[in-house]
Amino acid sequence: MLRDKDIKKIQELKADFTPGRVSAEDIFSRFKALKLSEGLSEFKWFKTRGYDFKMVLALLVSMVVSSDKTVNSYLNSPTGEGSTMGKDVFYRLKNSPFICWRMLMWHLVHRFLTVTSKDSDVDDTSSRYLIFDDTTLSKTGKRIEKIGKVWDHVTNSYVLGFKLLVMMYWDGKSSIPLDFSLHREKGKNQERPFGMSKKQIRKQYSCKRIKDSYTAKRVEELDTNKIQMVLRMFFTAIYRGLRVDYVLVDSWFTCDALIQAIRGVKDKEVHLIGMYKFAKTKFEYQGKSLTHAQINNMLGKARRCRSLGYQYKQAKVLYQGVEICLFFSRRGKNDKWKVLLTTDTKLTFKGLIGHYQVRWVVEVFNRESKQLLNLGRCQSSNFDAQVAETTISMIAYLLLTLRFRYDNYESKGALYRSMNADVLRETLDRRLWGLFIELVCSICEVLEMDADDLLEKMLANPKAESMIIALCCSVMVKDD
Repeated sequence: MLRDKDIKKIQELKADFTPGRVSAEDIFSRFKALKLSEGLSEFKWFKTRGYDFKMVLALLVSMVVSSDKTVNSYLNSPTGEGSTMGKDVFYRLKNSPFICWRMLMWHLVHRFLTVTSKDSDVDDTSSRYLIFDDTTLSKTGKRIEKIGKVWDHVTNSYVLGFKLLVMMYWDGKSSIPLDFSLHREKGKNQERPFGMSKKQIRKQYSCKRIKDSYTAKRVEELDTNKIQMVLRMFFTAIYRGLRVDYVLVDSWFTCDALIQAIRGVKDKEVHLIGMYKFAKTKFEYQGKSLTHAQINNMLGKARRCRSLGYQYKQAKVLYQGVEICLFFSRRGKNDKWKVLLTTDTKLTFKGLIGHYQVRWVVEVFNRESKQLLNLGRCQSSNFDAQVAETTISMIAYLLLTLRFRYDNYESKGALYRSMNADVLRETLDRRLWGLFIELVCSICEVLEMDADDLLEKMLANPKAESMIIALCCSVMVKDD
């Protein structure tokens, strides 16, 4: 777990999750700061239907960070009543089979890392982590597409919903959601696959999808083994050039396949740290094939780490040809021994705990996103909308992390340098245009003239005409 001071820093994000502090305009300015226009160019087709993709996406993101969590509540609120967009605009985007939400998320992540890496406050010597974890997204509608019952290890019961597998990235200051997949569990009862009767499955919403399309691949992931998805996400992160020093997982994901994949990375600069629970697995220790319990018994008296309050033992072993280090730890004499496994055999026990406690950020993300960012609360029958809503919650988390990071940690240099050329100039242009219109109206009141007549006379002057058109175009170009 994280130390208290680290938990407080992450918990401070909650102060930014307030409706009064985040609006659609604020979200849109974050898009501008990250310069997302180029990455969103392939979504220009959406504008042919009437509205810009970025505008609709910014509104959807602003909804999840405000009290108006749904489209209907937003449209019925004072903020949404003035909007010309109908609910179909938002539903059409969320249900669209042509949007690759995974690519959109990765593009935003790369922009985030590019902006933050330029700041002088970033410590290049600190370790970078990939963290994998799963959590339950409970639902209420049995007619949701592909819905089923999954085991929730928190409540120790089966609940209706999906399993969410998340890959997070920790760059030393911020936790960044990178990718995710949704899963269901078929179970062993053939009469009730996925915990549902065959009648309930027939009544579920169904949608025909183009083979190998973005959404079809997402549906295939529902029944893909989570270990396979972890491997797929890990290789994607490495392929995209992310610097990774350690991969952190709990006992559900620590396995031979993940160890071999991580140690197979070029130059072997990535290491695994994970809890281990399989009692029958054999390790090579002192020329013998032994379980971790047998190795623990051979190690004798435990050492004591006074600063952390742990008793621990350490053993270097071989597993499937890979040299690893096993750490056995417990708080007191009556506690059970917990096993931590790492491929970094140079780590001390204190160093191991220092690295592994970073895994807590994914638990914080799961909890805070469910409570504050509408994660898992989508009740749409269309599975495409479930994927869209989950991505939107992650985008909201990322943008709020960016805001909090520069409000609290960084020197604001990189963010402001990025924003000055676009956002600040746009704000100035809009204000100047607004002041010009107010000035024209005030002059008309004094001279008792019609505003249209005054504008016509001004436009008749070539110099005045060029100035007015230039000011107008500077605003209209931003709107496009």
